[in-house]
Amino acid sequence: MNVTEQINSKFTYFSTIHFDELDPMQMLHNARFANHVERAVIAYYQTRGRRWEANVEDNPDQFHVVRDYHIEFLSPFMGTGTMRVDVWVEKLGQTSCVYGFLCSSEDAGKAHARGDRTIIKLDPKSLRPAPWTELFRQGHMPLVRDLRAYA
Repeated sequence: MNVTEQINSKFTYFSTIHFDELDPMQMLHNARFANHVERAVIAYYQTRGRRWEANVEDNPDQFHVVRDYHIEFLSPFMGTGTMRVDVWVEKLGQTSCVYGFLCSSEDAGKAHARGDRTIIKLDPKSLRPAPWTELFRQGHMPLVRDLRAYA
């Protein structure tokens, strides 16, 4: 293997935690983690030149739904500040995409939550699963986790 080859790439997003997201104990409310993961995924789309369009034909991959969301809370995020959200692709199927994520302190020294989020692309007319465009697939290939075993 070439030592310069990048394995298990991820996208890192720094998300601001605001006072109104805190619970009475000054912890980031559990329901807010999903919003920060969503913001990280949207920021990744934007780095690939994609954006949400008024006309779905201009970006057919934006017509998708969240099928599954799993999260494990590891330690509280206390107060306001900046949370680091690392996102990668666990699996890229024909009509689905499973993102893995890790929410941690800004310097990645303390993990707060981890999990995965599955989306399914839909046909806007039938609302049935539809294949991702080649643009989506190519844009996500750099984030696909490589689980090869090393000798």
